[in-house]
Amino acid sequence: MKQVPYQIAIVGQSGRGKTMGFRNMNPDTTGYINAEAKPLPFIKDFKHYNIPNNWQETYQTLIDFAKNPDITTVVLDSFSAYVDSLLKTAKEKYKGFDTWNFYNDEVSKLMYIIKFYPKNIFMTSHVNNVEDVNGLVEQRIAVKGKEHNITGIEHNFTVVLWSDVKLVDGKRQHVFDFHSNGVTTTKTPPIFVEEGEERMDNDANAFLERINKVLNK
Repeated sequence: MKQVPYQIAIVGQSGRGKTMGFRNMNPDTTGYINAEAKPLPFIKDFKHYNIPNNWQETYQTLIDFAKNPDITTVVLDSFSAYVDSLLKTAKEKYKGFDTWNFYNDEVSKLMYIIKFYPKNIFMTSHVNNVEDVNGLVEQRIAVKGKEHNITGIEHNFTVVLWSDVKLVDGKRQHVFDFHSNGVTTTKTPPIFVEEGEERMDNDANAFLERINKVLNK
C-alpha cells in the first residue's frame, strides 16, 4: 500500500530552534524553501534550495519541488514569511474587504496544496494568542485576519510539534514537544510516541525516521 505523506508543522516563538531542527535533513533529497531569506543557523549545502522573492514564488516552488522526482521531503520555512508577503500584495492591490477576501483565499489555496502534498512536508510558523469561541486563549499558528484564526489552520496538518527550550539536567536544550499543554495546539499521533514520552530533541530528520520506522514495520 502506498504510504500517505505527512504534513508536519513546527511552531513556536522566535528563537526557539524551529529552523535549527532541519540541521540533519538529507541535503540531496530535501527541497528547502527559505522564505525567511535569512542565513541558516547551520552549515548545509542543500542540492534543492530556493530563496523566493515573494509569496508567489514560494507557491510556485512548492509545485516545482512536488514534481521533482529527486526530492522526497520539502521544508517551507516559514508560513509567517509567506503571509507577510501575501498581505503586502493584498494591501497594494485591494482596499477594505477585498483586501482580506484576497488574502484569505490565497491562504486557503496554500493550505489546500499542503494538505494534499504528494511528499512529506514540514512548515515552520510563529504563533499568536487567539481567543476561541468559548473565550479561552490558545497559542495557534499565526494567521492575520479573523477567518483562519477562528478555526485555526492546524487541522491541515497531521502533526504539530512545539519547538521550545527546556532545562534538562540543568542545561538548556532545544526540543520538540509532542503534546498540548492545554494552551498550545500541539498534536502527535500516538503511534509515533512512546508511552509517557513528552518530547524529543529538535531534530526533524529524526522525527521522519520515527515515522518511517513505524510505517515500515
